[in-house]
Amino acid sequence: MSAAFPRLFLIGAPKCGTTSLAAWLGAHDRIAMSIPKEPNYYAPDVASSPAAGTEAAYLALFGPRAPGQLRAEASTTYLRSRVAVPRILADSPSARFVVTLRNPIDMAPSVHAQLVRSGREPVTDFARAWAMQARRRAAPPPRRAHHNPADWQYAEICRLGAQLEALYATVPRTRIHIVFLDDMAADPGSVYRRVLAFAGLPYDMRCRFPIHNERRVPRVPALARASHLAGGLRERLGFDRGTGLGARVNRLNERRPGAESRLAPDLRRILANTFRDDIRRLARLTGRDLDHWLTGEPPR
Repeated sequence: MSAAFPRLFLIGAPKCGTTSLAAWLGAHDRIAMSIPKEPNYYAPDVASSPAAGTEAAYLALFGPRAPGQLRAEASTTYLRSRVAVPRILADSPSARFVVTLRNPIDMAPSVHAQLVRSGREPVTDFARAWAMQARRRAAPPPRRAHHNPADWQYAEICRLGAQLEALYATVPRTRIHIVFLDDMAADPGSVYRRVLAFAGLPYDMRCRFPIHNERRVPRVPALARASHLAGGLRERLGFDRGTGLGARVNRLNERRPGAESRLAPDLRRILANTFRDDIRRLARLTGRDLDHWLTGEPPR
């Protein structure tokens, strides 16, 4: 245990606004956010490519220690990991956890789109990838340095009620702060101020809240896949740093999703039936009415 370890963890879920929230917090002069913001250090059971494999390498991601600064990181693998939170508490017993949540019916296709975008999902049609979950679970390919086949289990990734229930069984609720993506979209300033208060930090008068990591899809999925494979090959050959060319190619290869990304009504009903019990569990745990998630209607 060391005072050098972070005390604020944004632990997910993925595609729920964690990247935006981490960017806003990372600009606060009292917060030292890890670079990259998502080290995945504590989740070897889930993470595909941790940014650090040793304690020294992990702590180096936060830069030099500055008096009065709070170290923080934002790894979206931690909420669904079976080992991350106990490992965090072993290093940082007073750690506080921020959990971002959204409707899993919308989250599942967004997670799929992110994997397609990064070249880790070869099946570009979400409906087909969703239908393939059981087959992929029964006969998963070998795990590779840059891909965990469990990432293709979209229903499990998005069962946020079960994941939050496990967190509540491990950490006192007073050290857990819940953020709903719906609230971030409606009033990001209030969400930001509440997170700062939870962390014990003063409001820094921030008034601009740009969105980061918006949903994108590749123009040419095969190019995204090739870029992903090239990155894995580079690491296997022992090159820690790339040239940046792959990142530039990926940016040029991206576009905003169009009408084709909308869920068909039949598929939306399938997802609603899949997540119905878990959404009700999440509503019970958070004390929030989430029935509109199932109906697709505006909240009452």
